[in-house]
Amino acid sequence: MIVDLENGCTFAFPPRLAQGLETASEDQLSGVEILGQGYGLHWEALDVDLSLPGLMAGIFGTKAWMARRAGQTKSLAKAAAARANGAKGGRPRKAANR
Repeated sequence: MIVDLENGCTFAFPPRLAQGLETASEDQLSGVEILGQGYGLHWEALDVDLSLPGLMAGIFGTKAWMARRAGQTKSLAKAAAARANGAKGGRPRKAANR
């Protein structure tokens, strides 16, 4: 998605990052409406509303949705840490408060 602002700036983000847009077709994405004074984006066909200031701040969905997405991150460092923990017998248990 590319949003051209009136001040000449451009903001762009991949739809797969935004809640409700991750599986949308190009036709569905092109049906965006600008709400208010340009602060909101609305997709009627998808029943999705996103705030442009929120998107620019890196908020691509609800807190719960963002937390689930964060857990899905894949990187070489994360994979290496998981293998190292697995070799030690898995995640360490939390110590009981005494």
